[in-house]
Amino acid sequence: MSEEPREEQSAIGEGPQNDFDPLAVEAGAEKRFFIDMLTKDIELLPAIADLVDNSVDGARSLGGSDLSEFWIHVEVGAGRFVISDNSGGISADVARNYAFRFGRPVDFKGVPGSVGQFGIGMKRAIFKLGKGFEVMSRHVSSEPRSSSHFRIAEEVDEWASRPTDWTFRFAELNEGIDLPPEQEPGTTITVEPLHPSVEEDLGDEAIIAKLILELSTRHQRSLVSGLVITVNEKPLAAHRPMLQSSDVFRPINKTFEVPTERGVVQVQLVAGTTAPSPLGSLDEGNAQNFQNTGDAGWYVFCNDRLLLAGDKSATTGWGTAAAAYHPQYRNFRGFVYMSADDASLLPWNTTKTAVDRDAHVFRAVVSEMKTALSNVQAVINRVKMETTKYLDAVAEQEEAGTPVLSKTKLLVAAEDTPNVVVEELIAADNVSAPASTPFPKPPKIAPNLQRIQYSVDPERYRRLAEVFGSSTGSELGRQTFDYVWDAELG
Repeated sequence: MSEEPREEQSAIGEGPQNDFDPLAVEAGAEKRFFIDMLTKDIELLPAIADLVDNSVDGARSLGGSDLSEFWIHVEVGAGRFVISDNSGGISADVARNYAFRFGRPVDFKGVPGSVGQFGIGMKRAIFKLGKGFEVMSRHVSSEPRSSSHFRIAEEVDEWASRPTDWTFRFAELNEGIDLPPEQEPGTTITVEPLHPSVEEDLGDEAIIAKLILELSTRHQRSLVSGLVITVNEKPLAAHRPMLQSSDVFRPINKTFEVPTERGVVQVQLVAGTTAPSPLGSLDEGNAQNFQNTGDAGWYVFCNDRLLLAGDKSATTGWGTAAAAYHPQYRNFRGFVYMSADDASLLPWNTTKTAVDRDAHVFRAVVSEMKTALSNVQAVINRVKMETTKYLDAVAEQEEAGTPVLSKTKLLVAAEDTPNVVVEELIAADNVSAPASTPFPKPPKIAPNLQRIQYSVDPERYRRLAEVFGSSTGSELGRQTFDYVWDAELG
């Protein structure tokens, strides 16, 4: 587990340095108030995700794009929470001076490309989870006899009772050693006992299932890179984003940079559609035919950590009259990957559950997202319009008893183009799709035939259609007409 260094001891909670200074005004923080406010800002599952973030950062700092040698195990039950990893561990020096500090100095240079940024994630998560904790870490250095092993154990209430002492203490410490080969470098954090509400939540299988989904979704790129994450010994599955792509039907896949005063943010934007349901399910009057709309929308990542999932709000460019979400856009998927060596350049909040909408970087990115959304929506709208015309033409042809028209090239492409993983998409600044073509006019009904049209109660229609074995309204109409004709005039 990797926790970023901090460079100067915080004076938070410390009173005046002199025994008596008439000009000093006490501004130290009360520990219990500090703990309460720190933990109120984050929910349980994002707090656990913060601990996993640190382990992922450690693995990525060592393995780069290949994480197949690294694992993170999360275990909950029996009144305790445990997370362990083999992500390189925390050196005793980093633990002593930086890792357990609250916050980080402005001039701190973190691990390049990390998720951790604010220097509060591990401590906030521990306080959120329970009343006591133990951190054990083994760190291997490339220098001879420079490895270390330590253990820190604290009771939170006892620590909070020391108002001006914000330090933790090593319970065990070994520095300047060579770790035996069988001791894999890594970190284990145990929180015990849990707060009663946390113990209750983590004893609920539905909450555990939600935790598994949260972690597998938010760390999908690391999982795809080979990282093994387990929750109660259950491995998380990697979800690989996919979009429809072929020679004639292709999504947007573009990269660009957003410069800032302190560095550059690299951005990849991918937007398109997933393979749709069969034609005929686009009837917005039949709610039971809707696809699950929860997956539609934008997915926004910062340094491969998912921030927003399936977002369909004004934050990501939806909401205007032209771009408001509607079930016909259920197949839209957009993926934005922002990355920077300096994590502070990325537009996320301290809990990494939302974006900073006012950040310069996000404003520049969302402008591109709006353009891409409009581009994809235009194609979806054309598919919708041609589908409606096609279904109307089919109904007319069934009525007239003439051969059914073929689908247009656009409909064939939209229906038959397979999904392709995002990593395999070719570069494209705009959506590629066949041009719309007009349908031929449906044949006119012969003048010696009479059309009959009427509406009936749908339940009565359904029951009568079952009796006659009819598959369409026009077929049932002809069958019932023939039935009455035979009964009355035959």
